[in-house]
Amino acid sequence: MGLGLSCIIGPALFALIQTSLTSGFKAGVRFAMGISLSDIVIVSLVTFGVSQFMDNPRSKMIFSIIGGIVMIIFGVFTFLQKEPQKEPKTKGKLDNHTQSLGMSYLKTMGKGFLFNIANPGVWLYWVMPVGVATALEQVSIGSSTLTTRQTSLMFLAAILATVLTCDILKCTIAYTLKTVLLPKVIHVINKILGIILIGFGIYLVLNEFFQITPNLSNL
Repeated sequence: MGLGLSCIIGPALFALIQTSLTSGFKAGVRFAMGISLSDIVIVSLVTFGVSQFMDNPRSKMIFSIIGGIVMIIFGVFTFLQKEPQKEPKTKGKLDNHTQSLGMSYLKTMGKGFLFNIANPGVWLYWVMPVGVATALEQVSIGSSTLTTRQTSLMFLAAILATVLTCDILKCTIAYTLKTVLLPKVIHVINKILGIILIGFGIYLVLNEFFQITPNLSNL
């Protein structure tokens, strides 16, 4: 299930790729850790039933509009990124460019956290794993028997760990591409990713007013 969630193509994927391409591997990992931290918060809140506020049309509309605005801002920032300079090869360092941009550890994590938690779609797709976790029964491991709560926690922890591992793998692939791509190519990719993120944001906002996507609860 963790691998399945990792394969979902959404705005967080494009933001993760953009961060790794533009700011380096370490910045990408920090962004991924911010995403993972927000996932933990979302799973905890969904477990306690806080996600039920999404059933309220007014609350859902406000949440979607805020999430859409966050994505549009991030997309515009990505689109307006200047062409990166070709950095010299430095032995033992993966991303000096990250330091030159002055992106602190907490700032990059915060961006990943905010970007992910502001996406209402993330809240919705975590409902299924949490639902499965709450339905799990006791599991015997050797002579020990895990309680239902322990089984659920292990199940969710395994999914969260898998998603984070896959995100770090995506950072590795993106950074590997960065080392072989010309700055002009990276600049064009940033433009494309920016447009995609802006598109996601506009979709979230417009969908609340024009119902572009059918309401699945009515099908």
